[in-house]
Amino acid sequence: MEKILALIVTVVLFFVLRKLQKKKVPFTYRILLATALGIGVGILFRGNTEYVKGIGTIYVNLLKAIVVPLLLFSIIATVLSLENINRLKTIGAKTIGFLSLQNVLASILAITVALILRLGTSSDLGIPVAEETREVPTLVDTFIGFFPSNIVESAMNNQILPIIIFALLIGLAIISYKGDKIKIEPFVKFIQAGNEVIFSLIGIITNFTQYAVLALIAGAVNNLDLSAVGPVLLVLLGVYIAGIIHSNITAPLVVGLVAKVSPITFIRKFFPVQSVAFSTQSSVGTIPVHVKTLEKMGVPEKVGSFVASIGTTVEMPGCAAIWPVLLALFTVNTLGIQYTLVDYLILILVALAVSLGTVGVPGTATITATVLFATIGLPIEMIILMEPISAIADMMRTSTNVTSAGASAVVVAKLEGVLDEELYNSDSKTERPEKTQEREKYSN
Repeated sequence: MEKILALIVTVVLFFVLRKLQKKKVPFTYRILLATALGIGVGILFRGNTEYVKGIGTIYVNLLKAIVVPLLLFSIIATVLSLENINRLKTIGAKTIGFLSLQNVLASILAITVALILRLGTSSDLGIPVAEETREVPTLVDTFIGFFPSNIVESAMNNQILPIIIFALLIGLAIISYKGDKIKIEPFVKFIQAGNEVIFSLIGIITNFTQYAVLALIAGAVNNLDLSAVGPVLLVLLGVYIAGIIHSNITAPLVVGLVAKVSPITFIRKFFPVQSVAFSTQSSVGTIPVHVKTLEKMGVPEKVGSFVASIGTTVEMPGCAAIWPVLLALFTVNTLGIQYTLVDYLILILVALAVSLGTVGVPGTATITATVLFATIGLPIEMIILMEPISAIADMMRTSTNVTSAGASAVVVAKLEGVLDEELYNSDSKTERPEKTQEREKYSN
């Protein structure tokens, strides 16, 4: 009877959260409220939240279900969209390259922070453990396993990297098709339409995040003690430490070493963009001030807008490297899994791969973490339990994303020979007319 009562109370609280959503209460506040309500339900009905937790489990299962179609459609669509930017093909390659470099550097940084803070080594969250002990494959076996032998079997077994490679191969096949393009146009339209449908589906599923947080937190209270609060908050601290270091040291150093311009100047001039991203928690919403700031730093508008736009959806180091890597290592340490150097290298590679496969989706950090966890065989429930701090971490994640895109834009402009270094080093708020005309000529 108490289990049914707990479910009824939870459903009533769902209606409260829904009403707040209709009133446009910010997502962060609703997640924090859902967390508090979940704790309350868990304490009030301790030992009787089985039905309530089931709601959260359904949400987790839905997240798992969309991983494969998401990867197939989004990666193929991404390859196709890059091919359409004919004049900026070289810029596209350099952009993806340096954004990928930022992702790898952020993953290494996240691993370092996790090791220093010893994330998860003293936590007890009652995370579900796989029934079979995970065996660490050899480096050769791991590399061979990246390539698909049976795409259906890979999908059934949550083998994500073979699916990513398969999708990339399809995209490359479409781009390199030498025959009449009209013959493959229906397939291209199918991919584009499927991509839109999957994004819409993800939006629908992620709208239920607040309810899943309440349900899973309520269920987790059965196994949660006060000693677990500190380790979880330590993850949030790790996100901010890694994000601050990457935004103010790592990314600017890439600018200094590759573009041969002052990294200090980059930090000083780019700070307004970081502030907007931090406060709005929206990489896309930051694009106008992002592009305008890059113009004032001597980056042509065409280059700045292209890199800034791509940087909001591809290889995002905050959402697709720092966050999922920290969560993964927290979970690994909590479960007592021993990681080797090969495991860390695989983690970096997987973070790089999944960041390409989750472009432009709502709830990017949750989706990237879900794909990464599915790839390396960790329980996805941990991601949802971390959703309360995810809302707070998103400010730093977004700021880190746009900073990496901005640094990449400066580097790409320099390598293309169109960076106005005099304007970059100048404190002037306006562009010099002759330089503006020169960049407009390049843009056209």
